Amino acid sequence: MKLKATLAALVGSALLFGSAAASAETELKVWCWDDHFNVPAAKMAAQRYQARHPGVTVKVESIAQADIVQRLNAALGANNVRSLPDVVLIEDNRIQNFLIGYPDFLKEIGSTIDTSRFVDYKVKASSDTSGKVYGVPFDSGVTATFLRKDLFEKAGYTLDDFQDITWDQFIEMGKKVKETTGVYLFGYDPSDLGIIRVMMQSAGMWYTNNDATKVTIADNPALKEAMLILKKMQDEDLVTYYNGWTQMLASFQQGLVATVVQGCWVTPSVEANTENSGNWRIAPIPKLSTVKESTHYSNLGGSQWYVNNYSKNADVAVDFLNETFATDEQLLNELVTKISLVNSLKDTTKISNYNVANAFFGDQKIYADFARWNTQVPALNYGPHTYAIESVVSEALQRVLAGEDIDEVLKDTQTNAEMQVGL
Repeated sequence: MKLKATLAALVGSALLFGSAAASAETELKVWCWDDHFNVPAAKMAAQRYQARHPGVTVKVESIAQADIVQRLNAALGANNVRSLPDVVLIEDNRIQNFLIGYPDFLKEIGSTIDTSRFVDYKVKASSDTSGKVYGVPFDSGVTATFLRKDLFEKAGYTLDDFQDITWDQFIEMGKKVKETTGVYLFGYDPSDLGIIRVMMQSAGMWYTNNDATKVTIADNPALKEAMLILKKMQDEDLVTYYNGWTQMLASFQQGLVATVVQGCWVTPSVEANTENSGNWRIAPIPKLSTVKESTHYSNLGGSQWYVNNYSKNADVAVDFLNETFATDEQLLNELVTKISLVNSLKDTTKISNYNVANAFFGDQKIYADFARWNTQVPALNYGPHTYAIESVVSEALQRVLAGEDIDEVLKDTQTNAEMQVGL
């Protein structure tokens, strides 16, 4: 009780003094991962904020994502809040674990920062069940079909043929490309269910219902069709399998596949093989055939910035995020060219770098397309159980690929998932 009272006093003092605290010598500690993406973005934001607030020092620490999750859980589980950073980056699929498991940890920012500026699905991901918002959306994982235009042209297709298609039509195109060029349509890691998530979210569905209180596997038409699509691709010999990030990169950088269906963050990796400059294009993802609500828009990955509510500098941390990632359009514009950032703003008219033609993609304005598609991604409550449920769904997929009856498999998996997460 003594610790909680002390923490409450600290938070209260921050609320009382807010901007005044920033005029004294204040250090903010930021945790994030990826030295080529999030870390340089945080450091650029720190430089801009420090220039306007000489009394504040922002220290950015690069820590692997898995280590951040482990450290947060360990510290919060032991009530060792003094070891926590002031600002932390958390992946969208993980945030509900912290909002539900440690409800006092993160500071509500929706009453201070105008989160209506951001696309709905990102705000939904960082909100609790009462509608309070805790995150400042950063990168989008809006998905696209990255395609080798030269290979599809050999099979008689143009970019227009990728507009408003289903996955079944996509497979038929892939069969012709394989026959014509010998190149696989698609690469897939059997241990990674990312593409399953992409297909489900494109139809506004997830492993759980809208308030994440019930497992929805046996009666999930999007999940069922997603598994059947992967089974059909396998049966038509259109898939090359890989294991992990390095092999995934090799699958398209070495020309083993004709398409890559991934989040927009894969763009720099596609561009890394300069020999194929001009041959790549992007298109919206195919949509599911059997689900009425299906769209061509989805998300894979993405994260948001959060403030530690226990920090004595919590208000300064909120101000830092508000002045940088929430409102500094010049910063966000520079990050397009610096790290290939697709931000989470609804209105991107002031992000002029989005409108630059990309020579690698045949002068397509790919970032303008990403930004437009990003506003149409269905909003979901991912809940706290995504990865726990996937531990059993992964086995189910292997059973379906092996030829077992999918309805029986999904029925079994429903029971196993309910036991796994206690719903």
